[in-house]
Amino acid sequence: MKNEANKNTGKTDGRVSRRNMIGTAAAAASALPLIAQAQAPAQPPAAAAAPGGGRGRGGPRITPGGTGPIRVLLITKFHPFNREPFFQMFDSFGSDITWTHVEQPAAQVFFDPDKAKGYDTFVLYDAFAGRVRRKKDDGTFENVETEPSPELRRGFKAMLQQGKGMVFFHHALASWVHTWPEYVEVMGGAADWGSPLKGIRGKDYPYSGFRGSTQEHITVVDKNHPITQGLGDGFDIIDETYLCPMFEDSVHPLLRTDFKPVDSNFEAQTARGWHHEPGSNMTGWVKTAEKSPIVYIQHGHDERAWENPAFRTLMLNSIKWAASKEALDWAAKNPKKIFS
Repeated sequence: MKNEANKNTGKTDGRVSRRNMIGTAAAAASALPLIAQAQAPAQPPAAAAAPGGGRGRGGPRITPGGTGPIRVLLITKFHPFNREPFFQMFDSFGSDITWTHVEQPAAQVFFDPDKAKGYDTFVLYDAFAGRVRRKKDDGTFENVETEPSPELRRGFKAMLQQGKGMVFFHHALASWVHTWPEYVEVMGGAADWGSPLKGIRGKDYPYSGFRGSTQEHITVVDKNHPITQGLGDGFDIIDETYLCPMFEDSVHPLLRTDFKPVDSNFEAQTARGWHHEPGSNMTGWVKTAEKSPIVYIQHGHDERAWENPAFRTLMLNSIKWAASKEALDWAAKNPKKIFS
């Protein structure tokens, strides 16, 4: 993946999205409008009805996007990314979903049963939630890991205990990995591409491996699951892959890669003397957290993945399943206690 200073291996051009979005400083500072939107089902205005619309296609995008029945809260934050192809992927789902974008840390307002009820599922493409970059006295900067607030802990626990489908993908595996063990258990794995991982299920790990632009063949290992429908036996993708802890014993695998997750295959890191024990070749799984269905998809670094038809099928299937009565019933019947 990348450390804060130099890990951006995806294509970025610094463009600001044409979409209005929740998550600006003004939005974060004013909770009432956020709460009001969260408590009411998102209804896109007529101007946003055409998927892919925007400048050059009838004017600027008005959030939310899409006109579908599944209400999605799309949460992002980390390195810069090429926003247009990313958002266009979600536009392509517009007949199935209605999506609203919010960035961290403003997104934390919604981790609460009452404020989340306006959305059927959360989709998370964030990383290092809880990490603050601070300027030191000597003028340099440092990353500081902060604890989740008591309100955030209570709200997230209550939301999962009531049942809320969540789809985590790609670098979302790196949120709260240093200060919130329960959040790590919800996801089913942990990563940090710049700092060692301490106390992950009582074990320490070196910083995680990342390898961009990797040609992979992905095998579907559960062909009967709704998420893998339309993928056949598997698919090919060029994407960034990881070497990091993944909890094989507490997830249900859906996908595996033919790329071998051993440190010698992560040349950029081993050249600096880095070593890591062999990891899992899972790239997609489902699990439960309390009474909520959870999906994690490791793919999705940049537009080569976002424009891949198989990845789009995988992402839309994940969203539809996580929001479905079938998934909620499955999670309620197979709860996994995470919080004390």
